[in-house]
Amino acid sequence: MGRIRCVQALNALLINGYTIGDEPELQSTIRGARLVQNGSVLSEVLSEAGPTHSVFDVLAAAIMLNKETRVGILGFAAGGVIAPLRAMNGRQDFYGVDLDEAGFKLFGKVSGDWRGNLMFVKSDAVKWLGAQQKPFDVLLEDLSIGQDGDVFKPDVSIDVLPDLIRSKLKPSGIAIFNLLPSNDRTWAEMIRIVSHSFEHGLIITFDSFYNKVLILSIKPLSSTRKISRLLRNFLSGIQSSISRDIQVRTLRIMKS
Repeated sequence: MGRIRCVQALNALLINGYTIGDEPELQSTIRGARLVQNGSVLSEVLSEAGPTHSVFDVLAAAIMLNKETRVGILGFAAGGVIAPLRAMNGRQDFYGVDLDEAGFKLFGKVSGDWRGNLMFVKSDAVKWLGAQQKPFDVLLEDLSIGQDGDVFKPDVSIDVLPDLIRSKLKPSGIAIFNLLPSNDRTWAEMIRIVSHSFEHGLIITFDSFYNKVLILSIKPLSSTRKISRLLRNFLSGIQSSISRDIQVRTLRIMKS
C-alpha cells in the first residue's frame, strides 16, 4: 500500500491510460481500479462501497472500533480504506493528507456519492498533522515509499509520527499503524519504537500479506478476544475473505 511519488504515473494514466518504466501501474478491475508498484497494491479503488479482500478491509474494521467520527488518514493515496468502511455502515468524517493529489483525483473519478464526508489536503503528513488544532478520534498512519524494487516504511513513520500522533488524539482515541518492512530495521525494533509512545496495543498479522497492523491507545482497550471478535464481525459483515487471514494478539509495549 505505497503512498509516495506516484503523481506522474497517475496523471499519465488518467490522461493517456498507460504507464512506462518502473512507475506505479494502474490496473482496471471489474469493480474499479488498483494501483500497483513493485508487486504491492498501493490502493484499491472501488466504484461501489464493499470489500477489497485485502489489508484495507482490516484497516477499515480497526477504524470502526472507535465509535466517534473524526478520522485522519496520513497517506491517503487513492482512499482504499473508504469503500470497505462505508460498506460497514461507517459514518466517519475523513481528513486525508498525501504529498500527491493524483490518487485522490483517481478516487474521485472512480468512486461515487457513497464516499461520504471527506476532505483532502495535498501536504506533507508531519507538517499537516502538526498544524491541526482539533484532536482526532482515530488517526491512521499509512505512509510508504518505493525503493530498489520494493516498498518500505519511511523513517518518519517510525521516528517522528508516533509521538505526534499521540499528541493529536483525544484521550479516548486510537492510532492505527499499517506497518511494512523497514529498509534498515527489524520488525521487532520498528514495532518497539512505534508503540513506545502508547500504553496499550494490539497487533494484527496476516497469512497472505507481510503487513503488520498495530492498534494503539493511551486508555485500556477491550480484551483482545473481544476486539478480535469485533474485527471479524465487521469483516464477515461485508463478506471480506480477509476475515480468515488474520491473527489478533495483545502487544506488549516495552518501556525503557
